[in-house]
Amino acid sequence: MPDRIRATLIALVTISAAFAAPLAVRAATPAKVVIIVGPTGLVTSSYRSQGDQIAATAAADGATVVKVYSPNATWAKVKAAVNGANIVIYLGHGNGYPNPYTTTFYGDRTDGWGLNRTTTNGDRDNWSTTMVYCGEKALTGSLTSTDGSAQRTYCAGGPITPAPGWVMVYANACYAPGASEPGTTPATATQALQRASYYSRKVLAALGASGYFATDHGASPLVHDLLTKAGATYGAIYAAHVPSGVTVTDNAHLFISGDRVKLGRRSSDPYYTYAFAGNPSRTFGVGTSSDNQMPPTVVGRSPLPGSTGQTMTPAVTVRFSEPVTGVGTNTMVLRQGSIVVPATVTYTGSTLTAVLRPVRPLAPAATYSMALSGSIRDASGNSLGWTTWSFTTTRAETYSPTRSLSFAAGTYTGYRFSSTGSVVATRRYTLSRSSSAPTSQRSAVTGQTGGWYYVTSGVWAGYWMHEATSITLR
Repeated sequence: MPDRIRATLIALVTISAAFAAPLAVRAATPAKVVIIVGPTGLVTSSYRSQGDQIAATAAADGATVVKVYSPNATWAKVKAAVNGANIVIYLGHGNGYPNPYTTTFYGDRTDGWGLNRTTTNGDRDNWSTTMVYCGEKALTGSLTSTDGSAQRTYCAGGPITPAPGWVMVYANACYAPGASEPGTTPATATQALQRASYYSRKVLAALGASGYFATDHGASPLVHDLLTKAGATYGAIYAAHVPSGVTVTDNAHLFISGDRVKLGRRSSDPYYTYAFAGNPSRTFGVGTSSDNQMPPTVVGRSPLPGSTGQTMTPAVTVRFSEPVTGVGTNTMVLRQGSIVVPATVTYTGSTLTAVLRPVRPLAPAATYSMALSGSIRDASGNSLGWTTWSFTTTRAETYSPTRSLSFAAGTYTGYRFSSTGSVVATRRYTLSRSSSAPTSQRSAVTGQTGGWYYVTSGVWAGYWMHEATSITLR
């Protein structure tokens, strides 16, 4: 796999005009801005200069700035630097997907950062000896023993821990704005959308970022607006810096329901050079002293509204637009008809994500409604709008290998059914103590109510057992 480098298209010029607007009131708590410059060979010095310009802009806007530059941009140093960061800017090599080198997606090395393996190799950027791509699995701390040895050696110990609602900015990184590498076949619109969606998906979902920008036109103006234009939406900030002659398309994010991907390119330039991913209606804020009047919103959810064939043991997941309070079993409720489904609810502030897990499997081929109440609020007390949607479970789930049914002591009846649901045989048996039996399927049965387990061996081999509180699926 050859080295990847994105030529600096617009480096250190014509930026001062972007700062002509009067400054907004600064945040009461200074934002933390981290600038990463990865090793890019002879181009590294230019990237360090761009990083210094971004740093000067951010410092003038009242931010606390941390710089981690090659040859010192190792995973350990970068990970420590981005802890609690509100804005992270990366300048360096990009490695995305899809790419010309493989049809297999490798999450250990794609959609992340190209960093120094050690601090002793200068700016050399040989990806097999001196540089390492720490991909989305490194950023999210999900590397496994089957991932690349370089990633396991030089990118382990994640996840990264920026501040909730942070913003990721890629500058001059191949693939991040949807582009191909210079000298390779330009991306189609479909490929560009795939690349930007892949690059941004873990940043936005798993790592709790509120926005993702990728630009080859200079990152300083974007950072300046994020820090000074309180109340400006990400969509407005992105639009304000669309270069002359660049046409932007707006697309649904391929992985995150409700999020958008904006892609910009000139008709005279085959490469995509400017992208945004996330919710364009969101705004950036770091403990500002001004009142926040925008209510939180739901920016991602699973299962999707109206979806069918969903698992009977779902983790119903909701991602919010900003940190919220009040998430619990009284404000995040799953119902079948008017009956509340017993469930546990957890909320993770670092990812702005709430998860509801039913205590017992849901009924097969049944429709469930999910509701989020207005008692969920942001730090300013703004209420979430009442949110509801529904989904339908699958008719049958098979288990391979088989799973175990645990029976409490008692009397049970197994059933055999005809194709029309008529009972053709029964087997009644009393258990003097708790016992278990293997099951290969949980399903609806024509003409019968509720869920049924098919037992594969033991006293009820070949019979269906009706679900009950005294029967637990293991």
